[in-house]
Amino acid sequence: MKIALRTLPIRLEPIEGETVDGFTKRLAQAHQCDERDIRRIVLDRLGRSWWPAADQRVVDVIEQLADLPSGVLRPDFEAAGMWVRCGHRSWRPEKCAKCARFAEPRAACLECSGGLATTTIARGGALCLTHHHWAHRALHADVDGMPGYENAEQLLRSQLWTRGVALHTGELNLAAAFIHAWHQGSGGSSPIRDRMARIGIPHLDTYENALLCAYPEIIRLAYALTSPRTITPILDVTTSALTQTDCLLPVIATAIGVEANGALREFTVSVVGHAHRSMLYMYGLRSSKQVKHQRCPLNRALMAAAHRQRACLLRHANPRGLPDIAGTTGQASPRAGVIRNWASEADELALT
Repeated sequence: MKIALRTLPIRLEPIEGETVDGFTKRLAQAHQCDERDIRRIVLDRLGRSWWPAADQRVVDVIEQLADLPSGVLRPDFEAAGMWVRCGHRSWRPEKCAKCARFAEPRAACLECSGGLATTTIARGGALCLTHHHWAHRALHADVDGMPGYENAEQLLRSQLWTRGVALHTGELNLAAAFIHAWHQGSGGSSPIRDRMARIGIPHLDTYENALLCAYPEIIRLAYALTSPRTITPILDVTTSALTQTDCLLPVIATAIGVEANGALREFTVSVVGHAHRSMLYMYGLRSSKQVKHQRCPLNRALMAAAHRQRACLLRHANPRGLPDIAGTTGQASPRAGVIRNWASEADELALT
């Protein structure tokens, strides 16, 4: 018979969507000990010599150790689940209970966590709507009073989230690269430059820097780029990429809130050209005896090409609006079970 587990003296309340690893680290910080000390207690309780990350009993022991109600550290799929394109029912974005997928863990608001670093998988982006605290990777900032940030966060949590877009899925990285390209070719004052000066960020050459200084513009642009009505005609390879660039460039400039410049147009040409090459790859997918491929419709082929060619915009195209230049359905890709397990990757031209 096991002796009842003694609880730790300092009680912490989990924040929304807090990960087990994040809470364990915060528990260790609060008690001025190493995380390995907390893990050692858990391992002794489980009778293990190695950390069983997938063992649900780990959650139970940590909840007992922290004197928490049972199940409070288990992720809530209804509240925080991601929309995915998995093929279980269709390849449209949906909240699939079979996949039960969550966002990748990200840095949590330090105000919510009592100043102790932790991670969360809650529905949302880098901004805490309660404290207006910015947290992404190693960057933390107070953006209270900066116009547009709260609306951008709400747009991400609502409409972009239901398109399967989050901080880690790649679309925001690509939008950040558009901002970086425009910024490189622009001069004079702008809201983005004003924020850079206020925050103390000299360059927009990394994803986290661009995201912090141009969050409203990046979210608006990602919303425009992931609209099937916007992106599907642009992916029509029967029309020149230069012509498609002329159609897409005003949409991009409007979303950013600037006048298009030469650097932005040049980068847009690169993005559309890469997307067209990825579309041609998609049309060219065929069955192969060397690998386990099976014949599939355009929607699955789009998902395969988006991953293999690192062209995230293909995920948001409506296959019904694309020209059927390959004739009858005969494209091929790995099985749906393989595709749905692929991790999201940033676009080839995106900031990382």
